[in-house]
This record gives sequence, C-alpha cells and structure tokens, in this order.
Amino acid sequence: MQVTIINFEKILYRDKATSIVAPGLNGYFQILENHAPFISILKDGILKLKPFYDGKNLKIQIAGGILQVKNNMVSIIL
Repeated sequence: MQVTIINFEKILYRDKATSIVAPGLNGYFQILENHAPFISILKDGILKLKPFYDGKNLKIQIAGGILQVKNNMVSIIL
C-alpha cells in the first residue's frame, strides 16, 4: 500500500509499506494491505510503519493527527 505522512513543514514519508500501527482515540490499531476505507483521528503516541522494501520498522513520535485509508492509499496528516 502507498503511504504518505506529512506535517505542516514537509513530507515525512512517501513510499510503500506493508503495515502501519497507529494510536487512535480508542487505542492502537493496525492497517494492512487491502484495508476497508477508513478515517480516524490520531492521538499522541508512536506511529509504527513497516516499509515494503526494508525490514526495519520506522517509529515516529506524533502529537495527534488524521489518518485516511482508501484504495490501498494511506494518508496521514500530523
């Protein structure tokens, strides 16, 4: 799935990923390939991303945001 993570200053990540774990208002949730369309508000926590081409997990400390999934494209605005 294609993932784009942006904040008000720059694009933090734009590439493919196999998994995302994000801090939602009601707890952490995971997004995988072919996930149903979905929108969530994010709270403070750690956004965990597993890149498609690299086995190393990427962790980003966030202070809230919005996540949208649609047609294997994930957009995260922090």
